[in-house]
Amino acid sequence: MYSLGRACWIVRKLDGSARRLAIFADVVQKNIKVRFFYDIYERVPVFVKSLLLLIYGLKCYLSIGWRRAGTADLAVFASYPNEHVAIRHVLHHVRSVTVGEMAASKRNCFRLSAFRALPAYLVSAPRLLRIARMLARRFHFMPACRIFSTMTFYARFLQLLERPGVKAVLIANHYSPECLALAAAAHRLGRKVLFTNHANATWDEGYVPPLMSDLAAVTSQAVLDIYRQHTGTDIRAVFVPLPAPQRPMQYAFPPAQPITVGIFLTALTNMERLGNLVTELEQIPNLAGILIRPHPAKVIKEDLSGLCARDERIRETFGMPLDENIQLCDIVICGNSTVTVELLRGGVPVLYDASLDSLPYDYNGYIKRGLVLPAPLQLDASVLQAAGAFYGGPSWVGTMRYFDAGYLQDEDAMLEGLDDTIRELTR
Repeated sequence: MYSLGRACWIVRKLDGSARRLAIFADVVQKNIKVRFFYDIYERVPVFVKSLLLLIYGLKCYLSIGWRRAGTADLAVFASYPNEHVAIRHVLHHVRSVTVGEMAASKRNCFRLSAFRALPAYLVSAPRLLRIARMLARRFHFMPACRIFSTMTFYARFLQLLERPGVKAVLIANHYSPECLALAAAAHRLGRKVLFTNHANATWDEGYVPPLMSDLAAVTSQAVLDIYRQHTGTDIRAVFVPLPAPQRPMQYAFPPAQPITVGIFLTALTNMERLGNLVTELEQIPNLAGILIRPHPAKVIKEDLSGLCARDERIRETFGMPLDENIQLCDIVICGNSTVTVELLRGGVPVLYDASLDSLPYDYNGYIKRGLVLPAPLQLDASVLQAAGAFYGGPSWVGTMRYFDAGYLQDEDAMLEGLDDTIRELTR
């Protein structure tokens, strides 16, 4: 049984790790809104911090609601764009169940359903205030907010899952407060928890949250191996193809053909290295353009206006559909971004630049396994030849299939198996 206590413990353990604290510090530095509330929180006494947590918890509590009325066998929830993509991909191929969608939105706070839910929160406010005071004494701003919100999300999901007919929930994140709370609430009410991964994260550095679900629909053996290693128990799993189209790998280009270079960023971006890399790329004689794609989470979005203003060939692609962005690139340079797998699946050679972010070297194991080619010290025409030799090698396809279970495989059969399994679990 996956409980609220377990969910809060996972958030606390994850947010106490050095990497997460570094990400929080990065967010505070770069996000004006977060920095504003952080500065207020850090200056007030504990009792006021407790009240601020209580108000924040109320906002989280009221923000969750059903998108539309009706009955459903399967309830789905997603917060971030990549989670929505993963959820939609699964639902597009599941025809055996009716689906209801829950969502987090500020507009939900002002709906009639929120006013009906408000009294239950107010009754619990004295107890929640004591918990908030304990968190305010022990944790920094963002960990305290995330742990407290896990409890308030849980309370709201318990109410919403009383909807008639719901037999299971589907989530695409195994460490966010919202999804942890939903999974705990579902198990409390005897519902099944289905999970699909929103990223090809295969990191093995520091704390990796355990996967608490009754079924994992994962995109690769690499992802499943990490979950099994850190969950401690076996995981029932089926493989699903990535929601990105497959294209033949581009091995080489005519010397005189203008090329577009993509730079795909992740968290903890090294802006100095990014600037130097752009300067290097600008010296390529046949450069058509440089497309810089920030991390999809708005809260850690970098300010790239200075870079883009200095050369008309440099463009930021935040908000552009991922597949459209992939098709525009001839070659891409990444740090420790998990989008590497989607890029390779889309036929685009990838160069790994470890200095693009401050995450540990080869954070996802792509270099160790031979999935990607390290970026050379100097970018020139020979890089394309090296990429052709590397990605055209006899063993590379097998490596790619370890990180992408659907690569050059029968994806229709995989999706039929997913539909059968979900139908079985939602009877």
